[in-house]
Amino acid sequence: MRLRVVLLLAVAGVLLGAGCDQGSGEDGGQETPAASSTTSANSASSGRDSTPATTTTHSPLPTVFDRQAMQESVRKVLTESYGLADVTNVSCPSGRPVEVGSTFECAVRVAGEPKTVTITVTSEDAEYEVSAPH
Repeated sequence: MRLRVVLLLAVAGVLLGAGCDQGSGEDGGQETPAASSTTSANSASSGRDSTPATTTTHSPLPTVFDRQAMQESVRKVLTESYGLADVTNVSCPSGRPVEVGSTFECAVRVAGEPKTVTITVTSEDAEYEVSAPH
């Protein structure tokens, strides 16, 4: 029993040490968000020889907008809510996180003229406002 607990702790230490490696920094300073995990082992004994329980939890990655869905939605808002005709070439940035209060720009063409609209995130449920083209 004692050997199993020591072995389990040794394996957990090796895994923890491998997970703490910060890399060589060859990615040009770009950081990619990764899920973090927490692992714990229950070493309480009930008087029987049993395997320790292990629990793993993961933190979710930040939610990002679906670029294609947003572009279609922006076009719909411009034509239906703003009453604009000939809205084409809607292009929004990819990978934008759903963070309340954040803003970013999408490029559009209205009647052949290049314009931009400002997207303002209004809720954690990925709701946003679309400004009039400017």
